Amino acid sequence: MRPAEEGRGTERHVGKLRAWLHRHDPGLVVVHRALRVTAAACVGFYLCRYALGAAETAVYALFGAIALGALSEVTGEPGQRTRTYLAALLVGLVLVSLGTMLAASTWAAAAGMLVVGFAVTYAGVGGPRVAGVANGLQLFYVLPCFPPFAPGSLDDRLIGLTVGVLLLAVADRLLWPAPAPPDVALRVAHAAGAAAAYARALQAATAAGDPTGPAFRCTDLRAEAGHAADALRLSNLAATGRPTGPSVHDRSVTRAAASVRMAIARLGTSADRLGRRDAVEPEAATLEMLPETARLLGADADALEAVRDALRRTGPPPAPDVVDRPLRSYVEHGTRRLAAGVDPEPWLPAALAVVAVTEALRTLVLAVRGTVGASVPPQADTPDDFWFLHASSRKLWSERLRAHLTPRSVYLQNAVRLALGLAAARLVAGAFDLSHGFWVLLATLSLMRTSAVASRAVLVRAFSGTVAGAVAAGLVLTFAGSDTTVYAWVTPLLMIVAFAAGPLLGLAAAQAGFTLVVAVVFAQVAPATWQLAADRLLDVVVGGLIGAVIGAAVWPRGGSGEVRRVAAEALDAGADEIVATAFFLTRAGGAPPSTALVQLSVMFDHTYAQYRTEPGGPGPAPDWLVVLAVVHRIGDRAQTMRLRHPEADQLPWPDFASRLRADAADVAEAYRRAAATIAAGRPPPAGVAAQLRERIAAQHLTVTYTDSPAEALRAFDGWGWIHALVDELERIEHALSPMARSNAVPQRTAGSSWRGTPRTSTGRPGRRA
Repeated sequence: MRPAEEGRGTERHVGKLRAWLHRHDPGLVVVHRALRVTAAACVGFYLCRYALGAAETAVYALFGAIALGALSEVTGEPGQRTRTYLAALLVGLVLVSLGTMLAASTWAAAAGMLVVGFAVTYAGVGGPRVAGVANGLQLFYVLPCFPPFAPGSLDDRLIGLTVGVLLLAVADRLLWPAPAPPDVALRVAHAAGAAAAYARALQAATAAGDPTGPAFRCTDLRAEAGHAADALRLSNLAATGRPTGPSVHDRSVTRAAASVRMAIARLGTSADRLGRRDAVEPEAATLEMLPETARLLGADADALEAVRDALRRTGPPPAPDVVDRPLRSYVEHGTRRLAAGVDPEPWLPAALAVVAVTEALRTLVLAVRGTVGASVPPQADTPDDFWFLHASSRKLWSERLRAHLTPRSVYLQNAVRLALGLAAARLVAGAFDLSHGFWVLLATLSLMRTSAVASRAVLVRAFSGTVAGAVAAGLVLTFAGSDTTVYAWVTPLLMIVAFAAGPLLGLAAAQAGFTLVVAVVFAQVAPATWQLAADRLLDVVVGGLIGAVIGAAVWPRGGSGEVRRVAAEALDAGADEIVATAFFLTRAGGAPPSTALVQLSVMFDHTYAQYRTEPGGPGPAPDWLVVLAVVHRIGDRAQTMRLRHPEADQLPWPDFASRLRADAADVAEAYRRAAATIAAGRPPPAGVAAQLRERIAAQHLTVTYTDSPAEALRAFDGWGWIHALVDELERIEHALSPMARSNAVPQRTAGSSWRGTPRTSTGRPGRRA
């Protein structure tokens, strides 16, 4: 072949490789990371091994860079990443010292591994920045906890670790710095902007006085706002970018995301109720309310735009009371209409839906002020669920750690599972005196998953990759022999390929590449033969099997099993909240609101997020996302009822109050039965919600609203709330029904929650909605 043709052939191959990389690694993020880690690891290793002649220092410099660069996920802005590296270095110095001191005894080292394994993994409740370095921190204990017991070499180990981590921190800032992950606060800003556009369109259509016209539906704007809201679900955010830390900022961003999603959902409800499909000719009572409704929607749009600008740092944060005055004016206007005898059924459901939007914005504004670090109201004027705005860092961390100290927490389950696996691996490696025993623990650490099914799925790929890597490593060691120059030249190339292969080609390629890397590295530390590759294969098999056995014995179903249990417990807590809220609305005493539903909702969020990462079983899976959304809405609506009607007397209609409490008890019992069947592994019985709806709609109670308009407003609000809960129960039945999982969940228009409202009276029977 001619040289020119050879050159063109080479160019074609290079072009194909470049195109493949850009398809599978847009922006070459993975390749750049592999280059950074390789540069830091090789510089540290070569400096200590060949310039200083310190072999042990060289090993710790190399693995210090690999632990935090390849085995960890350090994310955030450049400054945040540097602080994470430095904090991890300080912890690493302690762990290396501890491992060195406990290496004298297998039992002591295993006990230390149990404690360190649990503590480091459980610390992941502190958010992705802590969880991201957990594997690297584990390695800092694993590496020195094996014989020989050499406390005299501790200084060399600590120096090597410091060199490796500092070189990695420098490489992170200078060599193709990684892009910062998308800021969740900016996603909230985008959602707020989409909601503002939707609210502004609704305002214009409402002011025009034609709620049934096509302009009112704003289909495109509604869809855009809905997509922006869905993007804020915890399960739709990358694990490394979730605001799950205990800090005020992360808690505030989480609340802001939930509040803007709630506001968008309530805007849709308002549009449905204002543009009732069955209202061919809008009634005069409805049209008379439209100007006031338009003004409130305009205030909502103003607040949402202020939220958007504040989160983008292009404007000041909205004032805490930005929507209070228009909301108060709107409620007073509706109360006066009731006092004047205006029939509420044509207009009150829509009015309450618009009020609910503004109430969600009050929460959103407070959360945004916490996010951007603006001043917040005094503690006495701050809602109870925003307690964290006035808490110290110590209080925030202690509350987060305590909240997940329960067997129902996937964080605690994962920490216990991994700690037992690593401790068992340390005992086996020590008892059988396995050569390079830390490879056993490294295999356990890297191959254990959150469920037995997931662990089994990776073992075959990991073992096959290790076999391929061991064969290649054996050939290299055999032919290169003791010539360390060969190993020194090929180490950087093998590292780049190995560190990029995992994310791009999968686990088998990663194991094969890493097996080659450790073989050529250790061949530069001490004379090695093909037996080193065989030891590596044996250690990986032993470590992988230990992890699989422990995973099968300790919460083997992981998030897939826990999601069912936490869903049942959350629905049961929701039933208690329904009863308590009904007693609150009727001022009949009863139990105070419980924090159990709030805690279980958070637990449900984290469990569902893990469930999404695990392989599913055969056949259609239950739609737990629908159940999760219902659980959140039960809590949101209960809180809305309490905030909307904080101080009032007993309802002046005893029969109605008793009926409302009885209906709430019936609905709560239906939720408890659904929870019990879910906990037992069965879908809730179908048709219960439909039967409840018919029974509640059959009630004919009279409410005379002219004499007590404020109490009538509360009564109508409670009645609509009961019907909405029945609709939610029907959604759960459909989402968990084996026959209906492939179909869409039924969506009732928001106005359907007002079918069968109580009769109203100004001395005459009210019309049915």
